[in-house]
Amino acid sequence: MRTILLFVVALALGACSGPEDPVQAEVSASKFELGQMNRDFAAALNAKDAKAAAAAYAEDAVLLPPGEPLVRGREAIEEYWRGAIELGGIRDVSVETMDAQSSGSLGYETGSFELTVDGPDGEPVTDRGRYIELLRRDPDGRWVSTHGIWNAAPE
Repeated sequence: MRTILLFVVALALGACSGPEDPVQAEVSASKFELGQMNRDFAAALNAKDAKAAAAAYAEDAVLLPPGEPLVRGREAIEEYWRGAIELGGIRDVSVETMDAQSSGSLGYETGSFELTVDGPDGEPVTDRGRYIELLRRDPDGRWVSTHGIWNAAPE
């Protein structure tokens, strides 16, 4: 009986102790899971919903648009995308994740995008480019962007 009791105590103590290497305990998110942020973002732009587009970003996120001043905070990001939707007629937005990795609650995604905007003469123009998003898992488990930057694809 004493042997069984010692075995149960040893088993219970082993279950209570954490892993020896905390890095091994972190489960990496999948490429698909990390790319969901940008798929949600693209869907929001296609729906012309700046509020939903901004929801893909952390409250303290920063955008670094090409050739423009940086945009800081979700509220400013919402205004940025609202202006882009209204002025540029953004539509047919699609994204494709090229690479994505995470460690714990931090991650990144690189990818390519394609979208259509109204050109200066009113004719549709297709824009293609690449992006990188630094990601953080928020308290409810969603991956949101903390920093985003994009540029045009090479010709």
